[in-house]
Amino acid sequence: MTEIRSMTGFGRGEARGPAGTISVEMRSVNNRYLDVQVKTPRSLAALEPRIRKAVQDRFSRGRIDVFVNRSGGDANPFRLVVNHDLANQYVGALRELKERFRLSGEADLSLITSLPDVIVREEISEDVEALWTQLYVAMESAAEGLRSMRETEGAALVRDIAGRLETIAGIAAQVRLRAPETVAQEQRRMNEALQKLLAEQPDPARVAQEIAILAERTDVTEELTRLDSHLVQFRRMISGAGAEPVGRKLDFLIQEMGREVNTIASKAQDAAISVQVVTAKAELEKVREQVQNIE
Repeated sequence: MTEIRSMTGFGRGEARGPAGTISVEMRSVNNRYLDVQVKTPRSLAALEPRIRKAVQDRFSRGRIDVFVNRSGGDANPFRLVVNHDLANQYVGALRELKERFRLSGEADLSLITSLPDVIVREEISEDVEALWTQLYVAMESAAEGLRSMRETEGAALVRDIAGRLETIAGIAAQVRLRAPETVAQEQRRMNEALQKLLAEQPDPARVAQEIAILAERTDVTEELTRLDSHLVQFRRMISGAGAEPVGRKLDFLIQEMGREVNTIASKAQDAAISVQVVTAKAELEKVREQVQNIE
């Protein structure tokens, strides 16, 4: 069994070690597909593909932003390197200018070190595997926090949706009770209309055939049966009985239920049923909005 999860959530993790303090924050919102965006300091940029892959292995839908920060330790490891050959060339050039143009002054330390590329900053390579081991601990904690919040949000969505499904099921039951009377009324209306339109006594067989066709056109039994089936499937999915994320399947079922409700409205030409259908449509729209945030 798997929990129904929302696509909205937040998680944070932190790990301390030789690489200093590494913190990871994950924030997610609803999205049709899985979209993982990673932001890291330059010293951890090489680990971005691993971070993205780890998140993709844990979640299936949603826009997930991952923020990685590093402080302490050697967060930006580098060393300063003197380019002696370049410095010698600068000194030689300055002396040549002094002699050629008979200039005063000396090439002192402040002047030499201010010249381009005499002293350069060189980054020190770190043990990527050691960095990943420490970062992974923080990332696991953040992912678990995100998952937990998404499950909590998902449980709230399920409670709301379940209540609305009960309302829709109740409406379907009322329509089922009302539908036979609607068909009977339409049969009587059709029979009276035929009697008035035809100058002579209508053929009873022909009248019966036309009424039967009309009854079939106004009968919503099949639509109600399919609607009931969709409701059963929907309840089973949000109960967490499956093993896969169900957001897209639920979205499809909402479309199918909407189609059945619309057909009922068009076939059952009855004011009472029309009122019930309007309520059902409103509830379905609210369910659709909630389903958009289910993973």
